[in-house]
Amino acid sequence: MQSGPRTPRERTTYHHGALREALLDGAREMLAERGVEGFSLSALARRLGVSTAAPYRHFADRDALLDALCVEGYALFGAALERAGRTADDPRALLHALGVAYLTFAREHPAVFGVMFAERGDAVIDAGAPTFEPLVDAVVAAQDVGALPAGTDPRVLSRTIWASLHGLAVLSRQRGFVKLRIDDDDEALVRDALALLLR
Repeated sequence: MQSGPRTPRERTTYHHGALREALLDGAREMLAERGVEGFSLSALARRLGVSTAAPYRHFADRDALLDALCVEGYALFGAALERAGRTADDPRALLHALGVAYLTFAREHPAVFGVMFAERGDAVIDAGAPTFEPLVDAVVAAQDVGALPAGTDPRVLSRTIWASLHGLAVLSRQRGFVKLRIDDDDEALVRDALALLLR
């Protein structure tokens, strides 16, 4: 039910059919400012100048909006990995490129990145799972040229590399390395981590 008359801004937003995108954009800003704990649909509605009922026309609840952000985030993440893969000309370079793309995405999309890997619904799991496959393909290619152990399940190796990259991304994003005075740029962080695994 509509709680009070629509404001001029709300009427304009609905007229242009852009409220859903405005909600997603506003949610990204709020997450960056307040984190998940400080995010609510009512606060988002106030920020956009729409009624508190307006967001529910597009999202069933707060979690549904966060899930939509995650699904969108995984689409961007997958595209970033795909672009990175096109720049590499051998398996070692491919693994490095994917790793740098991982850290770059975490730095450029910190708020959404944090939510993407939290416990979410099935839609987010379905969106996230395909982004693991470029790494598996890169690991298989590295095994084929002897850069990684051929007798190891490539998905196990990929999971280990993914966990390492994720740890680097989170610590870098939270300035954990800076606090310990062991920081470096993305290229070096990924290179050093992979050097412990690659032959």
